[in-house]
Amino acid sequence: MKRRVFTVLMLVVAMGALIVPTAAAEAPDLHTLIADGDGLAFLFGKGIVDLSGNGILWVKAEEGAVVEVTGYGQKEVFPDGWQQYSGFHGTAHIEGRRLRVFVAGTDVHLEAIGRGKAFLWGHGTYRKGEESGRWNTNGLGASVTLSEPPVQ
Repeated sequence: MKRRVFTVLMLVVAMGALIVPTAAAEAPDLHTLIADGDGLAFLFGKGIVDLSGNGILWVKAEEGAVVEVTGYGQKEVFPDGWQQYSGFHGTAHIEGRRLRVFVAGTDVHLEAIGRGKAFLWGHGTYRKGEESGRWNTNGLGASVTLSEPPVQ
């Protein structure tokens, strides 16, 4: 089981490094994702991500991004720009462009608004506008595309 989780984790991280955020049809309800569950959540794109949970959190964002993490855990910053919060037990507010946010843990609650893509692997539920679904452990799990609301 651990080997399978590690393999899926590495596959998702590798795909995230290669995929450029995409936009879906411009509609007011397609830009917000709310998800709750246990497992792996990987988000990338631009916007705002608020999350809480227990586990490990990795964040990579371009210069000037807001990254506020509270709670318990050890922070480590790597030369390639990734920030790791091991033993994460708290909340995070991340805001900016070219975001990469990855959380692996339990009792994960996340709310994301903006443009990009999310992969949810594990057990839980998500809602994006009128669309709702379940996290799953088949292949890469659930994939959700977010787009920005139209300019008013």
